[in-house]
Formats: sequence, structure tokens, C-alpha cells
Amino acid sequence: MRFLALLAVFLTAPLFGQNVVVNDDIAALAAKGVVSVAVVSDDPALGSLVQFALSAHGAIQVSANSSVKLRIGRTANTAVVACENPLYAFSTNVEGRDEDQLALKVADAAIVGLGRKWKLKPLYADTKVAFVSRFTGHAEIYVTNLARSKTMRLTNYRNTSIGPRWSADGSRVFFISSFRSNWPEIFSTNGIGEAAKVITNVRGALGAASSGPDGRIAFASSNKETMDIFVAGPQGQSPIRVIKAPNKQWVNTDPSWSPDGARFALTGGPTGRPGIYLANSSGGALQPVATGFSYSTEPRWNPVFPNQLVFTYQSGSLRLGVIDLAAGSVRSIDTASPAALAHASWCADGRHLVAAQGDWLAIVDSVTGKVTRLTPVSLGRCSEPDCWTPRAR
Repeated sequence: MRFLALLAVFLTAPLFGQNVVVNDDIAALAAKGVVSVAVVSDDPALGSLVQFALSAHGAIQVSANSSVKLRIGRTANTAVVACENPLYAFSTNVEGRDEDQLALKVADAAIVGLGRKWKLKPLYADTKVAFVSRFTGHAEIYVTNLARSKTMRLTNYRNTSIGPRWSADGSRVFFISSFRSNWPEIFSTNGIGEAAKVITNVRGALGAASSGPDGRIAFASSNKETMDIFVAGPQGQSPIRVIKAPNKQWVNTDPSWSPDGARFALTGGPTGRPGIYLANSSGGALQPVATGFSYSTEPRWNPVFPNQLVFTYQSGSLRLGVIDLAAGSVRSIDTASPAALAHASWCADGRHLVAAQGDWLAIVDSVTGKVTRLTPVSLGRCSEPDCWTPRAR
């Protein structure tokens, strides 16, 4: 058996004093739903990781001179996280299995404690990100966290491995590669040992495998001449076509399971004019979802707020929008950055997303539009993020 290389790349987090605001107005920011905070830690390394994580949150502004002090006291792999400011006072004990998890849990404790007024949800410890990087010169699959403190390479086939999607339990990542043959096939891996075969011996185009809450996978394939949606067991057993394209010019792809597993959101339409559709996961007619844009693609169901979908649309450049199925409304995620955003995936709080922006990945706040670069230059060109959270499938 050929063993895959499991590469751990420990990335340097920003040092204290970098990327922080010098002056703030506590009351004015609070009126906008933003907390200004200064991070004070007796462990500089831990404090630096937490500061980077918090700086990416749309409801947090890290400010060196803020009167709101977030104090972190570390003992081994435990920490006390506290704030004494009367407006945001709290104290929480946190434990992690190592420094990386401890930093993520401290950041979550800070978000929940400081954000009680707005009922902010944990974001960091329960979000894992799989993505494609060309760091080695080939497209390979990597995973990272939202503090970017540890990045691991899962594949090393020196081929093209794309389309990463987490399994329902977060233990493995499905991906597409042609390393075994001249045709794209779906495999899964945890980075140790040979990748498991999932969907093989398919002739034609093949889309990424999306894992549903019960472990079944959905994927697009042109194996029957049209680009259709198939559903198979967790290991690819017994694939069944559930959604058939009406003709060869129509493409169905990007299936995303609803949190209850009853429906798909997917991309469908004539080549060059994709739109967003809903369908029962057992099959049936497509239901179009009006977005107001002639080019809409890559829908992803929100794991926390099941009436929401994020999608990519084209209006000049590629941008992100949010569909509220219950209200029948669509809104754009307005960002200060002019760079295109696409291929977004929800994080654990149902508010933030990880998306592709240019040649890197970014954390995007769907409420404020705040965008923070996640992957560093050293990882090369990065794309196709997929987030796993306990409620995401």
C-alpha cells in the first residue's frame, strides 16, 4: 500500500500590534453591532492566534487602545478567558487538546461572551476548511482552520485533485482526481494510506460529491450522456440517477443538501446561463429560485438557518448573494473589496463564509461584508473551499 505524505505546515500568525485599530469609540461601534476589544494574554503565541481569529469576525474590531480588555490566562492546554468591562463582563474556562484547538476555543469563548447582546454563535473550533492548493505545482487537497495555525496536505498524487467535500462526520474528504486512470473519479481520504475508491469507472464529466446528513453522497455526472444528479451510499455504492437533464445543452451540477436531507439546492440551466434550483433529494421536477441575475451558480445551504442559501452571481465580476427562501428575498453581500468572490461555504455560526477571492481564500462576514484573507502567499494559488461543521450536512 502506498502511503500518502501528510504534510503539516505551521503558518505564522500575525504578531501583536499588527492589523489592529489604534483609536475606537466603544459606544458608536456597539450601536453598529461591533465590539472594540484589546487582546491581553500571558502567552504571546496563544494571544497572537486568538487575535488573528477575532480580527476576522465581522462583529469584532481589534483595537490596541480599547477599554474593553479581553484577558487570556493560560496554564498548559487550559485557559481562563475574561472581560471585566461592565458592558461585556464575563469569565469562561476553556480546555483544548493542543495549542491550536485551545486558541480556537478561546476565540469562541470570546465571541460568545462579548457578543451576548447580539447572541453571537461559536465560529472557530467547529469549522474545518478543505481546499485546493497548487503549493507543490500540482492541484492537491489541503485542510486548515480559521486561525490558519495549522495546514495539512491530504493528497500527494502529483496529478490534479480537485472538488474537495467533507464527509458527513468530518472524518474524510471526498475529492475528484484522474491519478488512477485517464478519467475523473471520486475518492475519499483522511490523509493516511491509499485513498478509498468511491465512484470509479465513469466515462465523462464528474462533479464533486456532496455528503448529506445521513452520509449518502450526491454528485453530478454525464455518464448517461446528459449532466445529471446521482445519489449513492457513503462509499459510492448503488448510485441512482435522481435528477435528469432535459437535453445535452442543460447542465445540472453543484448539489447541496438541505440540513434535513429532504432537498437539494443545485445549479442548473443551459450552458452559459446557469440558475439556482431546488429539488427533492429523492428526485422530481426542478423548482427555479429567482435571484435577479442571469448568471447564478454554486448554491450552498446554511447549516444553522435552513431557509438561507448563499450563491455566486455575476454582475460585472463574480459576487456573493444570500437567498432567504422563507421571505422570498435576495440580497447581495456588499464588501469593500473590489476583488471577485465565489465558491462560498458556510462556517459553523451560519453567518460567516469561506470563499475564493483571487488566488487565495477569504473569511467573509455575510452581515457586515467584512473580508479577511485566510490563506497566506506561501500556500500558492488556493481555491474551492468547503467547510465542515457539526450541523453542516
